[in-house]
Amino acid sequence: MVVISVTDQRQDAPKGMETSNGDASENAQAASRLGFIGVYNHSIDNKGRVIVPQTFRGLLGEKIIVGVTLSQDAIAIYPQEVWEEKVEMLSTLSRQDAAAEVFLTRFAMYSFDGCGFDNQGRVLLPAALRDQFLEGAQGVQVSGTTEYVRLVSDKQAALERESFHAKYPDASLAISAIQARVRNKKAEDG
Repeated sequence: MVVISVTDQRQDAPKGMETSNGDASENAQAASRLGFIGVYNHSIDNKGRVIVPQTFRGLLGEKIIVGVTLSQDAIAIYPQEVWEEKVEMLSTLSRQDAAAEVFLTRFAMYSFDGCGFDNQGRVLLPAALRDQFLEGAQGVQVSGTTEYVRLVSDKQAALERESFHAKYPDASLAISAIQARVRNKKAEDG
């Protein structure tokens, strides 16, 4: 009698990134190439911790910064090197135009290093960020943005979905319009 054991490794995998024992490293390489993709719903515990899906934790690495997005509308978890690129971009911009200083200052003010994952894959969200962006919410949407992980309250996620669908009722047409603008700009510049 032969017994075959099957382990489900898909619990945190984004759709299309399911793995089996034979192709786990292949999918890890694909995730690394694609960056942070997918969306998950989690809750914040009473200490302010939230689970970060394993696929994201693997890409974030050991040194992370918990802060804000550049648009200052959500919490972000950055791999240190991505956060440093954002700071460098804002620093360069502020040296070229003093109006950018306020964005650099706020970005730095709401950035926290020394954050890490506990043995259950949770990260503590600093109180200043929870107060500013989650307003006491218990449920959060944890999503990928290719470069970093973005967290918003379930309420904000629903509002963003509604706003997107109102602004872009036909996403294909909107993408086609952008492609046309880019082609026209290239023709003008070339």
